[in-house]
Amino acid sequence: MPIDVDVLVLPAFDDLTGLPGEAAPWRTAYDLDATVHIEGVPTPLRYTDDGLAVVPTGIGKASAATTTTALLTSETLRLEEALVLSVGVAGGPPTLPIGSVLLADAIVDWDDKYRVDPDENDPPLALNPYTKGKGAFELNAELVERARALAEEVNLEGTDPEVVGGTNLCGDEFWHGAELAEQAAWLVSQYGLAPYRATEMEDAGTATALTRFGRLDRYLTVRGISNHDRPKSGSAREHLLGSTFESGFELGIENAVRVARTIVDDRLG
Repeated sequence: MPIDVDVLVLPAFDDLTGLPGEAAPWRTAYDLDATVHIEGVPTPLRYTDDGLAVVPTGIGKASAATTTTALLTSETLRLEEALVLSVGVAGGPPTLPIGSVLLADAIVDWDDKYRVDPDENDPPLALNPYTKGKGAFELNAELVERARALAEEVNLEGTDPEVVGGTNLCGDEFWHGAELAEQAAWLVSQYGLAPYRATEMEDAGTATALTRFGRLDRYLTVRGISNHDRPKSGSAREHLLGSTFESGFELGIENAVRVARTIVDDRLG
């Protein structure tokens, strides 16, 4: 008999050495002892009796799209009415305190572009002429607004974190630095979706799969800012490779899950 799922939570990972897992807080907070293997999904899906299911997608857009597609096509699950949430960490601009949470209005695919050698007159990148704007996904405004209203009641850990809106910039390219941040801002502006507030690696893949199945209107992405995508000063390389770069992961995951849990609990009643 198929498992009825009312809320599907998609962290990215739970197995990176030295970093807190994105799925672990869900196992702590909910009775997720029941498991089932879904063909095409790398780890078992955990679920509760009242309709919550949690499974990591794997890192990157290809893994996220493949896992989401496998879940949507599985005869083991009933997902027709399910709310789908991507919940995890992200980078962000230095204007956002570590531990802030983005409830995104839109997702832009950073990789859906072309690059050329820079010259004096034009930016060194442009929209991909072959995909014609398919690298942008605008989420259900009513659903996002409801989620933000719930998030207003959440107490966040850290120094002056906030829940914000804006665009989630997703890409497989792990970039870092002020010059690349300017290019990222330019790309998002071309879709009329500025500003970008977070950078991560999965959600455009998830959104692509959901769009193909007509489910994008049931999707939210909740991202906790765990690091900054450029240094406030000094070398980008030294900032990225420094000993403190990953120190915000635990806080980012904690606050993202706190916000997401208010949405989940509201949905499950």
